[in-house]
Amino acid sequence: MNEPTRHPAVAESFYPSDPQELDRQVTGLLADAPPKPHSDRQVKALVVPHAGYTFSGNIAAHAYKQIEHTSCRTAILLGNAHAYLFEGIALDNHENWQSPLGSVEVNLDKAERFRLAEPSLVHYLNIAHHSDHVLEVQIPFLQRSLAPGFSILPVLFGENPKNIVRKTADILDSLLETEDLIIASSDLSHFPSYQDANDIDRQSMDYIAALDVRGLERHVRATMQKNIPHEDALFCGPDGLNVLLEIAIRNNWKAEILSYCNSGDATWQDREAVVGYGAIMFYC
Repeated sequence: MNEPTRHPAVAESFYPSDPQELDRQVTGLLADAPPKPHSDRQVKALVVPHAGYTFSGNIAAHAYKQIEHTSCRTAILLGNAHAYLFEGIALDNHENWQSPLGSVEVNLDKAERFRLAEPSLVHYLNIAHHSDHVLEVQIPFLQRSLAPGFSILPVLFGENPKNIVRKTADILDSLLETEDLIIASSDLSHFPSYQDANDIDRQSMDYIAALDVRGLERHVRATMQKNIPHEDALFCGPDGLNVLLEIAIRNNWKAEILSYCNSGDATWQDREAVVGYGAIMFYC
């Protein structure tokens, strides 16, 4: 029988494992985040980073501030796997995910409908989620921003052909309900210098906020062709990000850049090789 609970894998390394310390950190970050400027906007999705909270927690908090005290039926968490190699899309069929702040139910009904839509591509693969941080680090922020009662649908992308974006967008678009929320978990530039990251990531975020998929693709190609020292990737969650963009275009959502920093902004870090962190809101 499957273990019903997925336990935290990166508590203490990415965020505090002590419930009181974690609660203070997350609520403090949310309290310090700029207020939501437009109460009439219905937030449909967020792009958020997934580094340790001391690096990107302030950027994540700015995103989650936009949904503070709102209700959500299912938070659909999208990310590219960082800890396990596989082909296809990995769902998780634990009954709940545990964080130091408590447990969150997995929407197993929606997961099964997702799987049945493309059974040759979509699989339950709990081992892919077991040690991965990219979705886990979103849970405490969801627990302290959303009203209680929401569920999650964790989705990790492995190695896939390019048409994975369209296929996944088809599935998710058919499963989306009015009170669902999409979270695309991705950091931005990986390992260029501080100033190079600032320049590259600002352009990336501009294309994302404009829902300009082709412009973003051209920007990625042009940047990589420049052989900028140590620039390995412009973002590490490309599939989740592109699926979100496809769904946003189909549904006529709009987007707004919220904030940006990179690891060079942490006081103890040098600025020779950094990782970028951005927050973007999608709304209707």
